[in-house]
Amino acid sequence: MAASLALALLTAGPALAQPPADTATTNVEISDPYDLVSDSAEQTLREETPKIELPEQVSEVSYIVFDDIDGNLNDHLLQWSADNRPELVPDGTDKGDSWANGQLIVAVSMGERENGVYCGDDVCAALDLFEGPHLDRALEDMKPGLGDDGDAPNFTVAFLDAVRTAADPSLVVEDNSRSGATMAAIGGGIGAVVVGGGGWAYVYSRRKKTAQAKEHYDYVSREFGSVAQRLDHIDIRANSLTSPIANAELRRQWEEVRDEFLALGDVIGNTGLTANSTDAEFRTHHDELAAAAESVEHIENAEKNIERIFQMEHGDSAARREELTQLSEDIISAQTETKDENLTARLGALESEALELRDALAAEDFMDRYADLLRAYSHLLELIKNEEMPELDEDAEDRHAPRIYERDYRVGHGYAGWVPFVYMNSWYHSDILAGQSASSSGTNTSFSSGFSGGGGSSSF
Repeated sequence: MAASLALALLTAGPALAQPPADTATTNVEISDPYDLVSDSAEQTLREETPKIELPEQVSEVSYIVFDDIDGNLNDHLLQWSADNRPELVPDGTDKGDSWANGQLIVAVSMGERENGVYCGDDVCAALDLFEGPHLDRALEDMKPGLGDDGDAPNFTVAFLDAVRTAADPSLVVEDNSRSGATMAAIGGGIGAVVVGGGGWAYVYSRRKKTAQAKEHYDYVSREFGSVAQRLDHIDIRANSLTSPIANAELRRQWEEVRDEFLALGDVIGNTGLTANSTDAEFRTHHDELAAAAESVEHIENAEKNIERIFQMEHGDSAARREELTQLSEDIISAQTETKDENLTARLGALESEALELRDALAAEDFMDRYADLLRAYSHLLELIKNEEMPELDEDAEDRHAPRIYERDYRVGHGYAGWVPFVYMNSWYHSDILAGQSASSSGTNTSFSSGFSGGGGSSSF
């Protein structure tokens, strides 16, 4: 059956789609009155900003950097713009006035530690940035690059992340239900802009979905038959593993992806797609193709990872050395970050054991000793988590050690509950930032003068 599936699949040629490039160039203006941004950072912003796909309403992106300011960022930026860049507020700064059409403004005060994203009415309508979830998300995504208090900011990362999030069509589509009410409050004249902005996001989303479907079609057409022919061999190899690492959970993971792949059948034939099918036909089968592509990729990843375990079990010194080196580096990371002296000492002793094992790559009991190392390390990490990471939410979605069918899997991931320290530490810091964000004052979209420009600011 696998051979017939391969033959059916390989008769269809690849078909890739690329969204047509937008030839318009967005102007970039950088205002840095305190000279906080380096020349190289400014150059990067000028080069990278036009590469971000923005709606046609955006004619200029303005980056503005302050140190200490008078009052809050909203009011200070407004007054500064009137005095120094009046083209940003052509109608004035009073009640009912707005930012200039075509403007997307990203601003920060390092002294007051406030960041802001603002926009002309047409841009705000196109991107749904007057207020609400999309604006909040753009402000939040800007903050990591600005750093904690006392850290050196990376303005390039912060500003580009803010613009990318502001310009993300998927977020415009997700949040677009708000736009009607927001626009109604501002006035009927903007209604046409909303349609234009929503249309941009809709067209972009369709193009992206078409391109993804064709990419998945090409990948599945190219790889499915070959994987189907190798599946029995991979299954035999998986069931031949004998070390403690190949426990019941690892076997369950393999059986899960194997059975998912077998359930696909002749996915390309069932869709009726060919390389000459229309874009609409590809979009219709987007989800089926995505699932098939994921299944094929999972099998290919599992094949490589199973082979890696097999190599280690059969004495491959290079594979053993590389996996031990990866483990040692993670232990050192934990030892460096841990505050408890007792845990630090125990991690040091474990690192010494790893080094001893690295000098005994040909040992007959290598895999047993490797598994013992992982079990001991997993126990220490559990102690670190309980004592030093109270905010860590390990039950959050997609938080687990990489599985046998995932690209990032290393031999032993998940064994005895081992989740590498670098993963735990990253999740922990993400949870801290999320907690700080949740307890912050939120987004401020008001101006003391009654100015009606879109966008707003928050603290970091």
